Formats: sequence, structure tokens, C-alpha cells
Amino acid sequence: MELGCIFSYINKLGTISNKFITKRIKEEGLPILQNHALLFFILPEDKSPLLFSEIVDRGKISKSSLSDIINKYENLGLVNKSISNEDKRNLYINLTDDGINVKSKLEDIKYEALAIMLDGFDENQKEAFKECVSKALINIKKVL
Repeated sequence: MELGCIFSYINKLGTISNKFITKRIKEEGLPILQNHALLFFILPEDKSPLLFSEIVDRGKISKSSLSDIINKYENLGLVNKSISNEDKRNLYINLTDDGINVKSKLEDIKYEALAIMLDGFDENQKEAFKECVSKALINIKKVL
């Protein structure tokens, strides 16, 4: 295998995985967009609130985009917003019961996608794959 073609494989893996997740979100009737799923993965399942700025940092999402996303899902009853009593500049976000249900279904979809992707891998191969991808990410991040 020519090493240069690995970028093509990585791209295809991401593209096809995203299409699968989008398809499953639609099949499950979840009222979210695939590219907004990250918010549900970031927010804790126990309904504990996170600062808006924490979500920005963890998700690498612009403040304006995150604000729009949060407003959308607050209107759908999936997240709550609350302003800190101590500092009015601090906005807290947490999942509602319906949001927790969405998060749970997204977790199921994520594991389903992984199971399909890693079908036929033994445990050693799965671990090696994870380690190699993790190391590659660490290496490429060094140049940013």
C-alpha cells in the first residue's frame, strides 16, 4: 500500500461514517442534525450544567454558532439555559430529560457505527487501530 493514499482512506472513513450517522439519526426520528451531535456528547447525562465557554472550548465551536445551536435545541426542549446568579455573564447549559434520551440514542448509534466499522477485527487489532489513530492525531496536532 502506498502510504500517500492513507489520506484518501481517512477521508472516506470520515465521510462514510458521517453519512451512516446522519442516516441513523433520521431513522431514529431524532430532531437534531448530525453536525450538532457533538453538543449532546459534551453535555453530561446527569443534567449537571456546563458553562457556555466550556462547551466552546471542548467542542471547538465558535460562540455564535454554539449560541444558534443552543437556541435551536432549547426551543425543542432538549437543553436548558440558565444565567449564573453570581455572575450574569456566565451562561450554563444542561440537558433536559428529552435531551438525555437523544444523547442515549446517539451513544447507541455511535457504538453501532463502531461495531460495523471494526467488524472482523479481533481485540488486539481494535486496540492497535485505536492506538495508531490516536498517535497519528497527536503527531499531526504538533504542527498546528
